[in-house]
Amino acid sequence: MVVLNGLKSLKMKKKLIYIVCLIGFIGIAQENHVSIKADTTTIKIGEQIQLKIGVNETNNVIFPKLALDSLGKVEVVESLPVDTLKNRLEKKYLLTSFDSGQYVLPKQLILINNKQFYTDSLLVNVATVKVDTLKQKMFPIKSIKKEPKTFDDYKHLLWWLLPILVLLAIILYFIFKKKEKKEAPKVYVAPIKEALQRLKELDEKQLVQQNKIKIYYSELTDIVRTYIEKDIKIPALESTTNELIETINDFNESSNLGISKETIHQLKEVLQTADLVKFAKSKPIVNEIKNDRTVVEEILNNTQNAVHLNDALEVSEAIKEEVFIQQQPQKKKNNLVKYILIFIAVFIIVIGVAGYFGYSYVKDKFIGNTTSEMVDKQWYSSSYGHPSVSIETPEILQAQAVEIPDNLKTIIEDATTYNYGSLISNFYVEVTTTNFVNELENFEFEQGIEATLQQMAQKIGVNFTNLYQEIRVNNGIEGRIVTADYDLKNEVTKQLNSYTLTLLFFADTKNIRQIIITQLASDEKAEEVNERILKSVSLNP
Repeated sequence: MVVLNGLKSLKMKKKLIYIVCLIGFIGIAQENHVSIKADTTTIKIGEQIQLKIGVNETNNVIFPKLALDSLGKVEVVESLPVDTLKNRLEKKYLLTSFDSGQYVLPKQLILINNKQFYTDSLLVNVATVKVDTLKQKMFPIKSIKKEPKTFDDYKHLLWWLLPILVLLAIILYFIFKKKEKKEAPKVYVAPIKEALQRLKELDEKQLVQQNKIKIYYSELTDIVRTYIEKDIKIPALESTTNELIETINDFNESSNLGISKETIHQLKEVLQTADLVKFAKSKPIVNEIKNDRTVVEEILNNTQNAVHLNDALEVSEAIKEEVFIQQQPQKKKNNLVKYILIFIAVFIIVIGVAGYFGYSYVKDKFIGNTTSEMVDKQWYSSSYGHPSVSIETPEILQAQAVEIPDNLKTIIEDATTYNYGSLISNFYVEVTTTNFVNELENFEFEQGIEATLQQMAQKIGVNFTNLYQEIRVNNGIEGRIVTADYDLKNEVTKQLNSYTLTLLFFADTKNIRQIIITQLASDEKAEEVNERILKSVSLNP
């Protein structure tokens, strides 16, 4: 029995030794893989602690959500991006507390190659701030601060503004109203005299001597066509040679114009010669050109005599006087008053709408907010898509219709898009989720990011430069944050502006979630809005 007891005791001692060694190895393994460190463990209320979790691995590392104290007195101020060092990753958090006491941060779980590793726990001491009311200087009570004026404070003045504007419109109307003046009659030269005068001016240009035959024939035929259109009222300028000759023959028969067949034949030959010169590059000799010039003058005189044969007296008097008096048509009334009244009416409508609905409503619906206003206004926290993305934005994102192409329906199960603004505006936010029918295998982030950037570049017609990306993990889901620069022409000002793109790209086994932000590169306020949006992003399971 003594021997058996001794053997049992020896076996128990060996087991204890193995357990102690195993625990030691686990402790060494844990120490070698993960570590936790704080710049201080004792703070005053409201001060911050920088907590740093280090991992001696760079591949397949997931930082889950930070576990805080059981009482919930310690808060996360900011979760900083993962830093990549030499063969090491570091994740930093800024913590604070507003309740004095001692709080224990439990062991933090880190996943490395789907294996669980835990850091050490951490004790945090939060002390109160002592205030010596005897030494502290006292200050008088400050007066109540007045609220800034808004449009609603001046809304009651709108009813005084409207009659003033109406009175101003009436005054402007009488100021700019002019009495109608009787216009002097305008003198028009008789068509025959105008044609003969143009022939004389054509001779003085000496186009034939300058070998400008095509221009010469163009002006020569224009003279005769213009005369026919004005005097006989036939649309000669817009008709071809054959159409014009046919029309003259029809008029000659139906209206008894009295134009001889020889005159019509001469006109046809001159017009056909001009067509050959203008369109077939024909070059008649000088004698032929002079003969056509003489024939045109004969055509004008013969046509004039034939058309006005029945009214010879009237024609004779018109030729002697060389002018016909025709009253000039009345000028259109001045439109300045109309434009002023339209402007006042539009202005009154705008003021009325703003007064009824409020300036904020009009600005949000029609004008939009600047990035400076986005920083100061109330923000909205919402979740978009499925699986959802929780995000805080200055405006609620609007759902957009997404149609999946037929050739991709066997791959993509569902897709959603929510955005604010447009890709060509100065600030744009978009949240997109894509669910796949089957699980993704061997997904490459670089290929997915490249496809997204190519699609955007084609959509707005730009080229991305200065591409930069780094690893980003959100609630245990691996992703990338990508920044790039591009230039885009403003459609209103026609100026080329520089923009910055920020892309958050997360992917797991069955879905991809993206957050896209574009902004003017020179807008500092836009950068503040961008950072606030990025810090608020949280991926939900």
